Amino acid sequence: MSTTTIKDPVHGYIELSDAVVDRIVDTRPFQRLRYVRQLSATHLVYPGANHTRFEHSLGVYHLGRTVFENLRTQPYFTRNASAEELDEIQRTLACACLLHDIGHPPFSHLAEGFLDRSELYDRLDTRGLVAAFEEAGLRDGPLRAASTHELLGCLIVLREYGDALRALEVDPMEVCGYVLGYSLVYERGGPWQYGLGAQLLHSPIDVDRLDYITRDNRMTGADVLSFDTDRMVSAYTAHPEEGLALSEKALSTIGNYLEGRIALYMWVTQHHKSVYANVLLRAMLEELADLRDAPPVTIDGVLDDHVDDNTLMERLRHAADEAPEGRLADLYDRFRARRFPKTCWKHRIAYADRVDADLDAFGEWLVSNDDRLEGLVAAEIGMPTHEVWIERSYVPEYEPGELRDIPIAYGGTTRSVGDWGLYGERAFDVPIPFVFVPAGERKRATRTLVERFHEEHGGRAETDAGGSGEDRSGGPEAPPER
Repeated sequence: MSTTTIKDPVHGYIELSDAVVDRIVDTRPFQRLRYVRQLSATHLVYPGANHTRFEHSLGVYHLGRTVFENLRTQPYFTRNASAEELDEIQRTLACACLLHDIGHPPFSHLAEGFLDRSELYDRLDTRGLVAAFEEAGLRDGPLRAASTHELLGCLIVLREYGDALRALEVDPMEVCGYVLGYSLVYERGGPWQYGLGAQLLHSPIDVDRLDYITRDNRMTGADVLSFDTDRMVSAYTAHPEEGLALSEKALSTIGNYLEGRIALYMWVTQHHKSVYANVLLRAMLEELADLRDAPPVTIDGVLDDHVDDNTLMERLRHAADEAPEGRLADLYDRFRARRFPKTCWKHRIAYADRVDADLDAFGEWLVSNDDRLEGLVAAEIGMPTHEVWIERSYVPEYEPGELRDIPIAYGGTTRSVGDWGLYGERAFDVPIPFVFVPAGERKRATRTLVERFHEEHGGRAETDAGGSGEDRSGGPEAPPER
């Protein structure tokens, strides 16, 4: 079988069969992913974050293939499954790994909300996917719970790759099942190894997140993650009752993985300027939708026109040029010139230092009343309302799980990292809200919000919000502002 080799900056050489390259990789829907950034607007904070869904998909394919080949060397894994069945799972997993993100619209998660989920469901129903899930005894729950980009991805798989997958001896419906985290063959009574194929792509230790965590750390240059990927890949194991897990081989590196996962989330995804850059881009898309009285991206736009990040940026530019005095033009100029406001706090330590209130209650109050409170702060500082932004992380689905999510197998038993008592019982941080205001207005904005919170919650404690504005600990605000 002839092969093609691609050099990846994260995993080294990735080998694909020429048949897979011809039928999947070198096609227009897949090549569109070259122009969909993995981290949307985060490159305005970390300049190297220009990696795309294209190389991520290749990386997930590489990890999925490597892990499954390792599993096939474990006698327990191959028991009660024929070589032909394992080959079928491996082919399905390879194609599903490549195609798992094929439905991402431009700017990844930021534009998902503009896609019509009901229409996607109806189209998938017409193509038989709903019936396939019902026949497997799953009803339509997995489709109702799926992300919008996963539903669009399934539609693309069935519409664009049905014949190609069958030529590769792969069932397109099973690929869709893997994308949504299920094996239809397993649910219909097939060997348990089929279910493991789906888990490798959709579980707390799936190869999808293993790639994007490693890749985001490398390509941003954040350098907050240091763990042995090869060691972790070799540690995957499986059991018919317990499912996918990591063996004791992972003990030497899983701690670094867990710490790095939260560090990457805190200092890349949840970096205060990353949050602002991405919600600014989202606001531009919403403004464009209002101006055009139509969503900036549609199902057919992705299917037929292959719209990508460049397409929407050009539409934003034209709309801004058409109304240079309008709000979109102002937002577009901020984005292109990187004119960002200041935030009242940059991280959890400063948040706790400057807000004299129950932080969970205060944060929920901020986010639940964001429009009203933005107007309140704007009036206090004498600025237009659009100069004040209250925002939380733009990708809440990227929030790291807790220790109990990571299964470790030892002595015939699978328990979570937390249950084994490893690496402490810490719970990972949750995202904090940010308040963005013009330069020089942070103290006044913070004081206004804290005072109003206490007024609305039956009492007011003394606060230091109007003080120096520095951390009382005297420590640096790490990582440095970008």
